[in-house]
Amino acid sequence: MPNPEERGTTDEHDSRTPLDRTIDRIGMGASEQPKNGTYQWTLLFLCGFGWMADNMWMQAVAIILPRVQDQYSIPDSQIGALFSSMFAGMMIGAIGSDLLGRSTAFNGTLLFTSLFGLAATLTTSFWSLCLALFLLGSAVGGSMPTDGTLILEQLPNNKKYLVTALTVFFSIGAVFAAVVALIIIPRYTCFAADCDVAKDNLGWKYLLVSLCVITLLMTVLRVIFFRIYESPRFLVAAGRPTEAMENLQLISKFNGEELDLSLRDVRDYFGTLRSRRSHSYSATSPARNRPEEEQSFLPATNSSVIFNADTDETTEVSRSKPNSPDYNTTGETSTIVNNPHPYSPLALETSSLPNSGSPVNSPSQSHGRGHQRLHSGLSIAEDDEDDEWKVTPRSPRIPRIPRSRRSSVVSVHYKSMTWLPQFIRKPLLAYIDRIALVLTPEWIWKTLTVWAIWFSMALAYTMFNAFLPKLLEKRLEGMNPEPSLGRSAAGIRSAESSLEDSLWDVVIYSIGGCPGAILGAYLVDSPFGRRWSLAGSTFLTAFFCAVFVKVDSPLLLKASTVGTSLASTTMWGILYGWTPEIFSTNVRGSACGIASALSRIGGMIAPILGGQLLTISVSLPVYTSVVSFIIAGICVLFLKEAEKQEGEERVILH
Repeated sequence: MPNPEERGTTDEHDSRTPLDRTIDRIGMGASEQPKNGTYQWTLLFLCGFGWMADNMWMQAVAIILPRVQDQYSIPDSQIGALFSSMFAGMMIGAIGSDLLGRSTAFNGTLLFTSLFGLAATLTTSFWSLCLALFLLGSAVGGSMPTDGTLILEQLPNNKKYLVTALTVFFSIGAVFAAVVALIIIPRYTCFAADCDVAKDNLGWKYLLVSLCVITLLMTVLRVIFFRIYESPRFLVAAGRPTEAMENLQLISKFNGEELDLSLRDVRDYFGTLRSRRSHSYSATSPARNRPEEEQSFLPATNSSVIFNADTDETTEVSRSKPNSPDYNTTGETSTIVNNPHPYSPLALETSSLPNSGSPVNSPSQSHGRGHQRLHSGLSIAEDDEDDEWKVTPRSPRIPRIPRSRRSSVVSVHYKSMTWLPQFIRKPLLAYIDRIALVLTPEWIWKTLTVWAIWFSMALAYTMFNAFLPKLLEKRLEGMNPEPSLGRSAAGIRSAESSLEDSLWDVVIYSIGGCPGAILGAYLVDSPFGRRWSLAGSTFLTAFFCAVFVKVDSPLLLKASTVGTSLASTTMWGILYGWTPEIFSTNVRGSACGIASALSRIGGMIAPILGGQLLTISVSLPVYTSVVSFIIAGICVLFLKEAEKQEGEERVILH
């Protein structure tokens, strides 16, 4: 049997595109590769830094929260704003990284994280610190989706499971922050009643400076000692196949072998040009700005083509300037895997405009066997299937779509928003379309259930995690056999011991979560399946949170935190993997993207709400987390598990 990975050969059972086969040839286990994918392994390790930094800084903010409260005399009702500020920045950062592109975001996010972290150490008030952490969150928040999608695009199809390794880096980040805090904070924390907090309570600032240095070292390793090549999938989707071919050759050379490639090796569609002749377009504008061979690869990045079932006419809805690729890390794309997903650096932005008489074919649906990749605004002519396409791009415009072809949602909102500027109206309409797509009668119940799960889990997990160091200090102080020593010398030693013990508990808590991602990956394919594994881990997390409040022994307190950490990390690992499988291809990107956004919103609400609850009782935030976890677990039980389709690709969610 011929090897389908060899150029020029095909297999009728091989669902890979020529680009897929080329990427599979150049590393990570390919028989002809003596270095066994050195480039991909190095990139996987460096992308892990982005995930590590994300959780490292979140854990650091949770650790410094009690120290900041002492520094600026902030009441419990307001201290949650510190954590919420960072979460708000992370949500903005995930969206803002769309404008940068993958290579720029890969090189810049950690650099700006270290700079904004340094700015946080220079603040002199609580609210200026919140602003600095918002900026820090906007930098580090763009790292995870960019890094995750970048490595996913570079991995061969049979190695995409290695994306799970990024979640291990994520857990290690929390451990790293906790260990550094354990070394620094107890030595530079003020316990005496008459101490000068401006001089003697600087441990939390030293912690931030240390993490800035560590993050800067990560940046140096990523930028100076390694050259990243732009993703070939992104370049092909952006209409730059020649660059994609050159980058593949450079990556192959990095891995120890030089390949002779042609443009046909980077075509990211199925079949031949002759088989696609049924979809032709005409245009009158002359070609501009691109070599002719690259014009053949111009994707339908910024438009949707709506077909009339009774005619051969098409209507194009152009969405942006010509030859201007969309750098969208959190939108929908078919350039990375066969399915759209929420964290994709290049979103082939399309709006599904359903019409009973006019089926829709959008770019996100055109990446599988039997689908045609449509090239909007192009004139395609071919004399032979081996010839390059001759393409003439049309000038961008937004034609008036006949009323009979518009969906009711788009029609209503298009009319009501004509007064808005175009740069606001277009993304707003696209967002409305995305929501409308997943709220159709077929999907509404399942969509709302998944959204409730993501929101509830994020609310519960963040409320517990953000206040854990503070809760541990209070619990350990309550277990102290001599609590009445106050600010005497013995009392200060007792407070120092309680702080050090609480930080040790944070370290143990962080280490306890490291196996969670691997355990989650195992459970989804166990006899328990995805549904019962997710529900079980969620209920188990709620159980250990309740135990945390009830126990009166330091040993049992440690055990409850380890149980909470392991169960919650397993829960998130299963949720990340299962959510994309719940939805079909045409709605997956929209449903998952909004679910991820809701989890960020839950993360922003949790610290504010938890701070208010702390003023009532120190245990109330934990009980609220327990209830929220139980609600999420019940919602999981309402979902039905379906068999994962063979050949379905992984996607990145965060």
